[in-house]
Amino acid sequence: MGEQSKVNGCGACSGFFAWLRPPHHDFFVKECTLHDELYNLGGSAADRRKADIRLFQDMVARSSAYFKGRKPSSQLWFVLLSYLYYLAVRAFGGGQFNYHSGKRG
Repeated sequence: MGEQSKVNGCGACSGFFAWLRPPHHDFFVKECTLHDELYNLGGSAADRRKADIRLFQDMVARSSAYFKGRKPSSQLWFVLLSYLYYLAVRAFGGGQFNYHSGKRG
């Protein structure tokens, strides 16, 4: 990877949408930061898919824990939002992933 590692939490690291932050990005900053780190680590297309699934699972876990015992509609909204984040990184995140064939030691 010829450029510095990109970790910015939720949202695009570069390009036209770099200024845009998705809804409730502050709530998910820990999960998004880990996702950025997994993208920097890189690997194969399967590794990218695993990183994206991990993002979704981590976001759902955070939402479920935070909203436990509160309004079910709030929990449902954040789980839905987690899925929308997942769809967005699957559709638009490929250019940010550090694809490489060798495993780092």
